Amino acid sequence: MSWPGGASMALMLSHDVDQVHDRGFYRTLGDVNHLQNVVRGREAGDARACARRIARSVLSPKPLRRQFEALLGIEGAHGFRSTFFFLEGARWSRYGSRYRLDDPRVRALGRMLLDAGCEIGVHGGWFDLDSAAGYRRSADRVESAFGVRPTGIRNHFLRFTGVATWKAQREAGFEYDSTWGLTDRVGHRDGRMHPFEPVDPESEKPLGLVVLPLSVMDTALFRGGRLSGDAAVEAVVSVALETARAGGLLTLLWHNNYFDEPEYSDWQETYREVLRRLAELRPWCATGSEIVSWWRSAGEGRA
Repeated sequence: MSWPGGASMALMLSHDVDQVHDRGFYRTLGDVNHLQNVVRGREAGDARACARRIARSVLSPKPLRRQFEALLGIEGAHGFRSTFFFLEGARWSRYGSRYRLDDPRVRALGRMLLDAGCEIGVHGGWFDLDSAAGYRRSADRVESAFGVRPTGIRNHFLRFTGVATWKAQREAGFEYDSTWGLTDRVGHRDGRMHPFEPVDPESEKPLGLVVLPLSVMDTALFRGGRLSGDAAVEAVVSVALETARAGGLLTLLWHNNYFDEPEYSDWQETYREVLRRLAELRPWCATGSEIVSWWRSAGEGRA
């Protein structure tokens, strides 16, 4: 199929905003655990860079805008825009949010992203899995913080139980979900590389929700696949070429907190090079809500 402008594929760039602050109990605890694992050889990483990051976070945390400015600069070089899924949920818990949506600094960050033409969605909380009320509460709080009603959602840790998840998301008012993906490797889950509308197996009717499959997640690439440098770039480009041949949708997920970080410079530079290579393919790059709007209006073959 052909996308807007005659593009052979659509491109959705996305970022799950799990954390924004340098200084924080769970952030520091996670960095300390990571450092221990690196020293013991259980994880790949740079022990010295990690130690410096821990010291910085405690003594002189960097402004939260810097990581976002870095990634926006990389995307903006090609005229690309992206979707940011903000996490909302219980803060003082292992899998909860690491920031408050009503924090003036976070609100200002949201305004910066919206001014750049980006989209803000909901990162469905760990404790809200399959809860329409929980998803709706998160959407309400995101709207209150940023002044826009989110239409898209992706669940934290890609948690998904099947039709029950999609039903709850639709009941909460979401137009699309982008949770469908792989956590341990890159590529298309079950071969799906086009948007699709799930069907309720009981009523055999569409749920009214569009699914935008996730193609590549940074942690699956660097940790699950243990790739780096040119190998990481080529792995993503390979998925992109497969997607272009099928006229599909390529969805990338890079977490914001790995930008502007010396230890993760390879993650950032891989993203920069991947986007340079993708730009050569001339994809239609759009936000999740724009892709869904076009997909529905086009009314073309559902995958």
